[in-house]
Amino acid sequence: MDDWQTEASAPGKVVLTGEYAVLAGAPALVAAVERRVVCRLAVRRQGGWRFQSTGFAADETLTKAEVYGAPPNTVAGVARQVLPKADAPAHVDLAIDSSACFRRGQKLGVGSSAATVTALAAALRALRGQAPALSELIDIHAAFQGGGSGLDVAAAFTGGVIRYQNRQAAPVQLPEGLAKQAVFCGEGTATAGRLAAFSAWRGHGTPAALRRLVDAAEAVFGHLDEARDFANAYGDYADALARFDQAAKLGIFGPRHQRIRELAARAGVSYKPCGAGGNDIGLAFSADATAMADFKDRVQSVGVREGEGFEPVDLAFARTGVEVRQRGMAPRPSPR
Repeated sequence: MDDWQTEASAPGKVVLTGEYAVLAGAPALVAAVERRVVCRLAVRRQGGWRFQSTGFAADETLTKAEVYGAPPNTVAGVARQVLPKADAPAHVDLAIDSSACFRRGQKLGVGSSAATVTALAAALRALRGQAPALSELIDIHAAFQGGGSGLDVAAAFTGGVIRYQNRQAAPVQLPEGLAKQAVFCGEGTATAGRLAAFSAWRGHGTPAALRRLVDAAEAVFGHLDEARDFANAYGDYADALARFDQAAKLGIFGPRHQRIRELAARAGVSYKPCGAGGNDIGLAFSADATAMADFKDRVQSVGVREGEGFEPVDLAFARTGVEVRQRGMAPRPSPR
């Protein structure tokens, strides 16, 4: 949409540590990544509300009345919750591009839905010269996705690397000299289904495997000063996550993640799936850049050359969260 009036973008995320444990009150370590969802908005004189998308959902055109009757698990339903009906124009074009969060038609698993909700909300609120609050975005996204802790929304909102716990986000620094490598396993993951399975397994208590995962997630934050200590703590958390997965039978370590973890062990680096798991995105850390280069070569050789369906991908961390730009103005962070 070349004649847009407002543009908002929000980054994706990777969960470094704390997935599932965050739902039991543990802190999660989350990094925003430069895989941004971009929402462009223009107010028109006719045509209703037109939703156009690249990568995320089907295009549709609705009347204003239909938008304000849409269910919360739709993009139109998100718009309805963000902008009061009395303040909403009758005719709006919204173009949402989440293609950076996909690879060969598959979701990378970097929080595209949270970034979409955040960018869309920021663009719509800019019509009133306002910005959404993190707490309301967490609630809107939970209704959109069918639950969740809100950590992906917090990363999209704040950017950087954060400690997320009990709906609160605080910036943290990873140690200097830390090498990383992301790997995409080739398949998107249905987060909502795994969250439902986790809730059913957990019931109303905290099983021993979950308690140990919570302890491992908390321990990571005592090792943020030195690269080797952090990489070791990351590996300890990955071990706890694997044991938790065996107990809960969630399929976090899908077959490809398991194979990549074997390659990581041979290279001497620590690797785990990021987030819900399955066969989407994973991340390795090491204090040894040479070991990480070896790991990348092994992934390239086995995953791509030998056809096992996974590949190394570039995943730069994002310093900034949601940003808003209006025609003729420089980009700016959305007001917090």
